[in-house]
Amino acid sequence: MPLRAVVAVVEDDTSSRKTLLRVLRAGGFDAREYTSAEHYLASPPRPSPVGLLLDMNLGGMSGLELQKRLQTSGSTVPVIVITGRDDPRTEEESWRLGCRAYLHKPCDASAILDILRSLPE
Repeated sequence: MPLRAVVAVVEDDTSSRKTLLRVLRAGGFDAREYTSAEHYLASPPRPSPVGLLLDMNLGGMSGLELQKRLQTSGSTVPVIVITGRDDPRTEEESWRLGCRAYLHKPCDASAILDILRSLPE
C-alpha cells in the first residue's frame, strides 16, 4: 500500500479544521492537524508535507507570521491560504511570500483538492 501524501492543516477554529481534515482524508491525503502556528513550529509533520493549509487569523502568531518564519527558515512546503477575512494587504504579502493559492472561506472542497494534487510531491 503506497504512503499517502501528508498535508498539514493550521486552523484554530475547530469546526473549520475538522471539515478540512475530512475533505483531505476523503481525498486520499494523510491530514495532520495543528491548532496554532506555534503548535506547527513545535512539531512539524514528518515526512515533510506536500502542502500546508494555513488560516491567516490564528490566536497567537498569525498565519502570515508563520509564513514569514517558514520562508526565513528555507522551508519549501507549498502554502495554501484559507481565510475568512478580506484583507488586500495580507493577501498581497502572502503572495509575495510565495503562497500557491489564496482562498476565501467558505471554499470549495474540490478546489482545495485540485490545488494539492497539482503540487509536486
